[in-house]
Amino acid sequence: MTTTDPTPALPVPPPARPGLADQLRLDRYLIRLEWHLQDYPQKAARAIRREIKADMLTAAGEVGMPAALAALGSPAVLAHGYLAELGRQRPRFTTGAIAAGLAIGALWYMQVAYAIGALDALGAVGGGTATLTVLGASATYTHTSSALSVQGTFAWQWFALWFGVGLLAFALASRIWRLWRTKAAA
Repeated sequence: MTTTDPTPALPVPPPARPGLADQLRLDRYLIRLEWHLQDYPQKAARAIRREIKADMLTAAGEVGMPAALAALGSPAVLAHGYLAELGRQRPRFTTGAIAAGLAIGALWYMQVAYAIGALDALGAVGGGTATLTVLGASATYTHTSSALSVQGTFAWQWFALWFGVGLLAFALASRIWRLWRTKAAA
């Protein structure tokens, strides 16, 4: 003889949606975790992020988001634990791309600042036109009462400079040499 329970099982409600402040706390934590997990394979890192987010939403419903995040600990320490399981270091391509963009942006900013300085110097001496050649490219700066302009040409040396600075910043920040060390160790 089989017996059945007369009370039906109640469905478990999904965790309550966190408020804006709690959502921002969780997002900030996950962004910091993602930054520290750059060495981890992308698909696995996304799965870890989804799992932690689901766990934190559940825990936040029970104890609150600040307590749940405090119990989880520092994102750097958590990421270090995952990376230790990985057993090898990988390049950080995101960091390298950001560094290359910043380095190229700094070069562009210096060129604009130089042009503004040259135009200001021309204005200080009463105006006129000056043509300067740097790395094989000439630039003509004009500052008169009716015109303010910069005209220039492009040379391969400038391309090599911009490319070289961007490549060097990318290689150093991304730790590109880990590709070869990883292959040799595997």
